[in-house]
Amino acid sequence: MIIVNVRRNKQKSIVEYRVTGHANYGEYGKDVVCSAVSVLSQAVIIGLTKAVGIKPEYSIKDGDLHCIIPPLRDQKRREADLLLDTMIYTLDSIKSSYPENISIYEVEV
Repeated sequence: MIIVNVRRNKQKSIVEYRVTGHANYGEYGKDVVCSAVSVLSQAVIIGLTKAVGIKPEYSIKDGDLHCIIPPLRDQKRREADLLLDTMIYTLDSIKSSYPENISIYEVEV
């Protein structure tokens, strides 16, 4: 199962997310759920870096992606929020189609 852990600040902005595990929906290397989650969670890092112009701290290993968003203000925070919230909305959509393969947990920090 893929586990998504999201940490939000008191303003409800995502400040960190971690995606761990494997969906085990299909054959390794051909698992559409794992592929979708992997591409989505990595695309957000690329978007934050290239489109928003911030440098999140992140690591990507087999079955483990961890991303920490630096402190942001004003326009950069709004742009980051759009990308990060879109990721969560999309992960929720994937979860509704594959509830046995992905779980999402959010906490306020």
